[in-house]
Amino acid sequence: MATALGLIGLVVFIVCVIALAAGITWLVVKISPKKKNAEPRSS
Repeated sequence: MATALGLIGLVVFIVCVIALAAGITWLVVKISPKKKNAEPRSS
């Protein structure tokens, strides 16, 4: 039983880490374009 609980705990931990990373990425994407629009793009 302890192994199953440990596995569930590990899965929950991984999901939390991925959710945190997604949240930070979303925040950065939300904040960044304001600065990028000031620079004209030259291809």
